[in-house]
Amino acid sequence: MRRILDVLKRLGPGLITASVVIGPGNIVSASRAGAEGGYRLLWLVGLSALLMGIYASMGARLGCALEETPLQYVARRAGRPLAALTGLSAFLVTAGFQFGNNMGVAFAAQGFVGAPQHAWIWPIVFTVLALLFLHTASRVYVAIERLMMVLVAVMILCFFANLFWTGLDLPRLARGLVPMTDGQDFILVRAIVPTTFSAVAAFYQAYLVRAKGWQRNQIRRAIVDSWIGILAIALISSSILAGAAETLYGTPETFGNVGQLAQLLRKLLGPAAGLVFCLGLGAAAFSSFIVNAVIGGALLADGFGLDARINARPTKLLASVVMLIGCVVAVVAFAWGAGTTTSLLLAQASTLIAAPLCALILLVLSSRRSVMGELRNGPATIFLGAAGLFVILALGIMWALD
Repeated sequence: MRRILDVLKRLGPGLITASVVIGPGNIVSASRAGAEGGYRLLWLVGLSALLMGIYASMGARLGCALEETPLQYVARRAGRPLAALTGLSAFLVTAGFQFGNNMGVAFAAQGFVGAPQHAWIWPIVFTVLALLFLHTASRVYVAIERLMMVLVAVMILCFFANLFWTGLDLPRLARGLVPMTDGQDFILVRAIVPTTFSAVAAFYQAYLVRAKGWQRNQIRRAIVDSWIGILAIALISSSILAGAAETLYGTPETFGNVGQLAQLLRKLLGPAAGLVFCLGLGAAAFSSFIVNAVIGGALLADGFGLDARINARPTKLLASVVMLIGCVVAVVAFAWGAGTTTSLLLAQASTLIAAPLCALILLVLSSRRSVMGELRNGPATIFLGAAGLFVILALGIMWALD
């Protein structure tokens, strides 16, 4: 037991990053991939996780190597406007997607207590809880790290437990690891990649490493930690896709959000499976709920030259704004059936700027000898990083042209 605790103490930033990536959007995209394509796109989950790992590792090494935050370096070398644009676009991304996190915790709570006519109250309840957590914890990073370890463990247990009800077809699973697609998978590809490969979350890995206190002599620990977090993302997303492939593939049932998905699984697999899924959904949504807001607050603060430490007042206040925006939009959506499209469009439009900027800054800075020294990217990492940047740009352009 002591050895396990020692290992857990060495982890942190990677699992925090995993907790923000595995949210309602990731759950819906992985479930739709399994429902509409069976195991066919399982390889894409692995590829997206690989690209996420490459960039999260860059962020971890950058956080250990730099004596300042990435946006402080950008402001000093390239000018404050570029740093401010990066921080503002990241803030808008997190504010837009906070709506989805509110919907996720609301649907999870409904799975346990029912009362759909009062669904609007849950975003308020969870926002208050998150704000209390953020503003009362004496050491916010340590508190977030411990909470995220628990929530990631709950997600793994719940989504793997769902396979007990759905079963697992190992031959089909193995075939799903071989890259293949058809003309109908384009929409699914556009859903899976952005919800598994988050350049903004990978960029914030540098800040988490600094909050952990790791420096150049602990670079190996930071890299291992980041890849453990990515492994958690891959395992959880794959288990969700596999469960949907076994349960929903070939059925006429459809769903457009996590609430409809939870109700569908409850109907097909029974109340016990539905409750387990809702528990996993609640853990995923609430973990993203807190960390997503902190990322938006910290990057906006840093972009404008304010104190971006997790415990700092500017970060807490701006993270609170992210939470309140998501709460208001969710309450409006539940009470009057409006506001959802605007919020998601805001997040998507902001991603067109934030994701390429964060990816490009990470790739360039972590490849420079003057910044990283012997810790700079090798040829293989640069190649894969460039491929990931191309994917981000291509998906963004395709979305903009729709």
